Amino acid sequence: MTTPMAAKTPASLISVVLCTYNGSRYLREQLSSVAQQTRRPGELVVCDDQSTDDTMAILKEFASSAPFPVRIIVNPQRLGSTRNFDKAISLASGECIALCDQDDRWAPGKLQHLSDFLMENRTADGVFSDADLIDENSKSIGLSLFAKHRFTARRQRQFLKNPTATLLKHDVVTGSTLMFRSSVRSYSLPIPASWVHDGWLAWMIASHSRLTLTTETLTAYRVHSGQQLGVGILGDSGGSELKDETRRQHYARVARQFEDLLKKLIAEGGTGNDDLVRAIREKIAFLNRQSTLSPSLAVRILQMIRLLPQYVQYARGLGSLRKDLMLGGEVS
Repeated sequence: MTTPMAAKTPASLISVVLCTYNGSRYLREQLSSVAQQTRRPGELVVCDDQSTDDTMAILKEFASSAPFPVRIIVNPQRLGSTRNFDKAISLASGECIALCDQDDRWAPGKLQHLSDFLMENRTADGVFSDADLIDENSKSIGLSLFAKHRFTARRQRQFLKNPTATLLKHDVVTGSTLMFRSSVRSYSLPIPASWVHDGWLAWMIASHSRLTLTTETLTAYRVHSGQQLGVGILGDSGGSELKDETRRQHYARVARQFEDLLKKLIAEGGTGNDDLVRAIREKIAFLNRQSTLSPSLAVRILQMIRLLPQYVQYARGLGSLRKDLMLGGEVS
């Protein structure tokens, strides 16, 4: 259930949550863009994951002159990205929570646009936007995040009609473009260790409430070699992948993610007759079959022919087929 927001001032609505780890190279640029918002947040909550560079010095310098309260929490031990975001989200006090990466840059109107969108769309618990991809030198690479995901206008319309059908095929929500109501925490935290925070939040909002989008480009999303996760290393699934995993390992890992999602929905009352639960079971089975595709091309083609309907319903169709045809014998 959404919470009325009209009685509060716009600034008090918004908490920006930022997770940092050795982010000194780009952090000043991101912090400056948050400070220059046309609608400033009520607070910035920072959880630092034991940085060893100048990140803490930059944060303290910013906090001393920021035009809004800044809370800096240093984790007593490293949590990793997912658990760090889980913690930061839990500490936010605003009605709306905007996720912030340490190496991006925000458009000045980002917080105003997203918070206005949620105030005007009372039945939605979350909204995400497009982003411009930039390089290590903060220059646009001429590609948007939606374009990278092949998230066309037609697919956007399909998403708005049935978000979970799209999410069963591939991820389209990047955390740094997302704003959601604080009430989302009641059904989404804690985030399972198997998931990246943005993928889990997207699924929770889409399956419990309504997740919507705006086509505005509100973030400059940086693609660089220092990323552990990100669109710069995307496979055809459209979601974040680990740098050093093989494609078969990727399928097995994503199957474990969906197993955790299935457990969550069943615990909340989902049954074997529920359409979404049934679809997730089929998605898991498909991923497990992908993770064990034969190194032999002839055998693999036969396996894939049997899976053609699943490639259409739970992957990117011909794009995924081409990728799997090229699998060969990966080193596990």
